[in-house]
Amino acid sequence: MVLHKIIMQLLHFVIVLLGISFLTFSILFLSPRNPAELWLAGSDGNVGMISEEAIAEQERIMGLDKPFLVQYGTWLGKALQGNFGISFTYNTPVTEEIAKHMGPTVWMTVISLTVTILLAVPLGVLCAVYKDQLLDNVMRIFSFFGISLPSFLTSIIFLWFFCIKMEWLPVISKGGAIGILLPSVVLILQFVAKLTRQVRAIILEQLEQPYVDGAITRGVKFKNILFGHVLKNSAAPILTCISIYVGLAFGGSAVIEGIFSVDGLGRMAVSSVARLDIYVIQGFVLWVAIVYLVVNLLVDILSAMIDPRIKYNRKSGGGS
Repeated sequence: MVLHKIIMQLLHFVIVLLGISFLTFSILFLSPRNPAELWLAGSDGNVGMISEEAIAEQERIMGLDKPFLVQYGTWLGKALQGNFGISFTYNTPVTEEIAKHMGPTVWMTVISLTVTILLAVPLGVLCAVYKDQLLDNVMRIFSFFGISLPSFLTSIIFLWFFCIKMEWLPVISKGGAIGILLPSVVLILQFVAKLTRQVRAIILEQLEQPYVDGAITRGVKFKNILFGHVLKNSAAPILTCISIYVGLAFGGSAVIEGIFSVDGLGRMAVSSVARLDIYVIQGFVLWVAIVYLVVNLLVDILSAMIDPRIKYNRKSGGGS
């Protein structure tokens, strides 16, 4: 039974990844811009007129002269062997480019998610327990501004204040812990604002359940109700919310990395889109998709361990 579930889950992974790769490849193929022409134009684009013959020859070298299905089939066959192609821009394997830019993004994700969980979950619980009191009102105001302010605006404000006005940090990231400090803080502020609000809503929903009123009526201490039942019943949906932020941190930090000049995956992806570096874009999208799928699988397993009802639903053929 367990083996069957594992096989079905792996099959689901494969189908999702195939669908994502095909959709991404299709969108890039339909782009009005020509990767071969962009490559010939160079980074500044000031090379004058490029002949059709030169473009056609470069398309042949890049393998872009073949029909769409042939291009996709060739790429897919190599990808199944671990070869995701060669970057048009850097002339290096895509896996090497992703590995080279992965460090800053992974560290930003780990730091921002760790701090977010440590702050947002307790704050969300306290806001729900002390609903409409001082802490709850303050956090609602903070959440409003944290959710409303776009990441690029917060990043620019931080860059101006800490790097230009106060001169505490370098304007252009030099790597290391200092280089990812401000980008991580921007992610933390946004994530804490959103997750605190979500945790508060989840806890409030549980506190309004009849079993809480019944336990209070029987004289059970509120602390025992909160830690023994409410938090346990809220754990699975809170884990699901947290899993979303993993993908957001990996895939949604491109703007922040660009503003702070962090040489991470997000900045690499934006640069590759500008140059229409097809294989790098494909590799990045698949990387984010794999992270999403693995995290969702771990959340499903943890949720089943926490809530026995999820195990029962799966045994009877239902989802979590």
